[in-house]
Amino acid sequence: MKTNKTVVHLAILTAALTALAAGAGLLWQGKGDSYPFTSLRGEEIEIYGRGLYRYDSLSFASQAIAQDAATLILGVPLLVAGIVLAGKGSLRGQLLLTGTLGYLLYTYTTYAFLSAYNPLFLLYVTLFSLTLFAFLLAMKGLDPEYVARHIGQRFPRRGIAIFLMLLAGFLSLAWLGRIVPALFAGTPPLGLESYTTLVIQALDLAIIVPTSALAAVLLWRKRPWGYTLAAVLILKGLSMGAALVAMIIAQVMAGVAVSPAESVLFSTIAAAALIFTLLLFGTLKEPS
Repeated sequence: MKTNKTVVHLAILTAALTALAAGAGLLWQGKGDSYPFTSLRGEEIEIYGRGLYRYDSLSFASQAIAQDAATLILGVPLLVAGIVLAGKGSLRGQLLLTGTLGYLLYTYTTYAFLSAYNPLFLLYVTLFSLTLFAFLLAMKGLDPEYVARHIGQRFPRRGIAIFLMLLAGFLSLAWLGRIVPALFAGTPPLGLESYTTLVIQALDLAIIVPTSALAAVLLWRKRPWGYTLAAVLILKGLSMGAALVAMIIAQVMAGVAVSPAESVLFSTIAAAALIFTLLLFGTLKEPS
């Protein structure tokens, strides 16, 4: 199963532009101090006040900088490794390439639609477009029957299916637990801050939750698409998990209040994604 050359070319361009965007976010700090800001809904928010993310909230800016570091240190190298291995016909490489593109698509969809307008806006939009089409083409190039045939018997099918279903349940409860009470109370939901809507929660509830649940059900039933979706989600979660841990640490260092329960659960998800990645690669049989 060969990787589409268009996917490889798009991924190479994505790697270069991602390194530029993440590097700028990490290094472009500048001078200035955070300051209070009253949101449209009357909440007092702390604005970061310096560097590339000067107009973002202190919470978002600290998370964005941490995610830029994770993307530069882990995301880009994983994408490059996926490109190289996929170019050699490696199934591991194709799955790694697809999963990492999924992570970058999620990341730059967030940056394009959530972060306060900054000089890199057009770069975020470009990366959103590049990763969208590269990911769709990469998914189209995966043959579910082929993937399922090359996953060994030691693959923890039921364990991963349970993990994905728990992930869907946790995200649903975590985000709806913020949104629904606020709807009834007529107050802004936790995490809205200086922004006008909940982009992360929209992406998770509309895409990640149903995809995880679907993958779990199909994997439990030993359907080929279950193996394929689960592999892509796990490899997407490898980079996302590292970014989440970095975000939690960055928020604590910036003095932003974080939920201990959510921090533990997100860290557990990150650790599980790493373990399942190792198990997946250990049981995957490369075509001769």
